[in-house]
Amino acid sequence: MSENINAVHRKRVSSAVLPALCFFCLCLALLCGCEGPEGPPGPVGAVGPPGSYPVITVEDNILTIQDAIDSLPESGGTVYIKAGIYNIDEGLRIDRSDVALIGEPGTVLILSDHVNQPVILVGDAAETPTTVIETIKISGIEIDGNRAGQDSEIDPNRVWIRNNGIDIRMVHDLTISNINVHDAVSGGIVASWQCRGLFLDNLSSHNNQFDGMAFYDSENILISNFICHANDAAGLSLDNDLSYVIFDNGLIRDNIDVGIFARHAHDISFHDLIISGNHSHGAFISHVTEGTGTGVTRLVFESCSFIENNGYGFWLDSPATDSPNNALMGCLFSGNADDSIRLHNEGVLDMEGNIFQ
Repeated sequence: MSENINAVHRKRVSSAVLPALCFFCLCLALLCGCEGPEGPPGPVGAVGPPGSYPVITVEDNILTIQDAIDSLPESGGTVYIKAGIYNIDEGLRIDRSDVALIGEPGTVLILSDHVNQPVILVGDAAETPTTVIETIKISGIEIDGNRAGQDSEIDPNRVWIRNNGIDIRMVHDLTISNINVHDAVSGGIVASWQCRGLFLDNLSSHNNQFDGMAFYDSENILISNFICHANDAAGLSLDNDLSYVIFDNGLIRDNIDVGIFARHAHDISFHDLIISGNHSHGAFISHVTEGTGTGVTRLVFESCSFIENNGYGFWLDSPATDSPNNALMGCLFSGNADDSIRLHNEGVLDMEGNIFQ
C-alpha cells in the first residue's frame, strides 16, 4: 500500500505534570483545541477519557493512514491527516471502537485504480456482522472513489460488500462532518446492519454510481446541512426497517433517478429540503410487497420544496393499509413535469398549508 503522505508525529497528553515547559505548553494548547506550532488541534474529534488523547499525525511517507489507525492503543485515539492528496492502494478500515479520523482542510483521499473496495469501511466487514463498534468520528476529508478507475461495484473478495465512499456496518455513536464524497462506484455514504446514533452534518455527496446517501435497518439518525446531487440513482434511499431519522436543511438536486426513495420505514421527518430537477420524481414512496406492512408510517415532510422534477413532485404508491399516517405540511410544489402529487387509489395522505403553482 502506498500513499502520498510525508511524516508521522506521535503526541500524547496525560494528566501528569510534564517536567518540560514546551510539553506543558503543547498540552495546554491541545486541551484548548488550539493548534500547536507543528501539531494538530488537540481533542477536536478525539476520543477517550479527558487527559488521554493519543494523536498520530500523518504527513509523509513514513506511515500509511491505515498503519496509523492500526497503531492507536486499545483505548483509542485520533489519526490527524495533514493536507494533501493521498492515493490509497487499499480501502481504509476502521473496525474498532473509539477512533477519530480527522483531516486538515485540503485533505483528499483518492482510491487508486482497480482497488474495488470502499474508500472507508467502518464496522464489521463480515457477511453477517456480529460485532458492534462505537464512538467513531470522521471529519474534514474529501473522498474520491475514482469510479472510472474501478472494475466492479462489489468487492470481488467479499461479494457482500458494496464499494461505497463510506460504508458503515453495525456502528453505534458515529459522527461524520465536513465531508465531500464523490465518484464512488456504488453509493456515497451508506449505513446498514443495525447502526444506531448517527450524526451527519455538512456533507456533499455527488456523482456516485448509485445513491448519494442510503440508510437501511438502522435508527436514531440526524442528517443536517447536506447536498445530494447528480448521483446516478436516488439522492436519498431509505429502506429495510429504517426508523427515527431526521433530515434537516438539505438540497437534493439533479439526481438521475428520484430525489428520495423510501419504503419499509417509519418515523422519518424531512424539514427545509429543496428537492429539485431530479430526472424522475421528487419523492417516490412505496412498499416491498402490498399487504406485508412494509410501506411507510409517519413520514412527515415540512417546509420542503418540490420543484421542476421530471415526474411527480411527490408520489405515494402504497395503500393506507401499508402506509398510514403520513403528512405533507407547508410544502411548495412548482413546475413538476407530471403533477404535484400522486396517490395510490387506496392511499391516504394528510396535507395542510401546502402551496401549488
